[in-house]
Amino acid sequence: MTLLEIEQLEKAAKFIYKGLNVKNTPDKDNEYKKLIAKFEADELFRDQINAIAKGLSLKVVDVSYEAGVIILPLNQSSSFCFGGLTQLRKVLGNNSATVKRGSVVLAMITLLAAFFRDEVQFQEYRQAQQTQTLSNMSRLLLDICKSLQAQYHDDKGDIPDYLRQGWEIILTLPKVKEGQANANSVEGLIEMLTICFVKEGLLVEDASRHNEKAWFPTQHFIAQAERETATGIYEYCMQIHNEQLNKQHTEAE
Repeated sequence: MTLLEIEQLEKAAKFIYKGLNVKNTPDKDNEYKKLIAKFEADELFRDQINAIAKGLSLKVVDVSYEAGVIILPLNQSSSFCFGGLTQLRKVLGNNSATVKRGSVVLAMITLLAAFFRDEVQFQEYRQAQQTQTLSNMSRLLLDICKSLQAQYHDDKGDIPDYLRQGWEIILTLPKVKEGQANANSVEGLIEMLTICFVKEGLLVEDASRHNEKAWFPTQHFIAQAERETATGIYEYCMQIHNEQLNKQHTEAE
């Protein structure tokens, strides 16, 4: 292998390294800009990057000068996969009675649904990042839990037990947190998750909101959400929630 070929591979690896640092953006890093320009112009360079990424169980899903390189794990077994439920429960406090599989899953679904409710809105969010407040997301979590509860009363055999345990926990929690963020209230559970996502560069706190905490998604969150909202459990829960909303609307007329 020639020195030139080695240098090319080093640049390909550096490209992936830049992309994995989600808080870094091309406007702050000239080397990053040059690597993106090379990616766009050099087909061999793109092939090398994709080959290295695949070997690391990663995938380059988007490249732009605005958001930089967006890289996602190929699957849940990737070492680069965002912690998963086990890691989130550890961060939230594994010993807490609130932090069970079902309650964390429902809170995660709520964060995804708060920003992305359907394909049309998803496309709109690519153009305009919109803020969601803590109170709105907390209200949505309660509404989703109530919808699942209502469906369970109609068909007890259809909803997984861990989800039932999750909504039973959440619906007994006080809505408003006391003191520092913790998982012992509805707002606290949502805020703890947003803190995790802010640290991962997936959400950004909206500093313009002085009266209430709020966040907006980064392009990395949008790319991750596109994959996660295609999973069966998200679609399953949101279908039940939407059916219950339509039923309530029909009964009110």
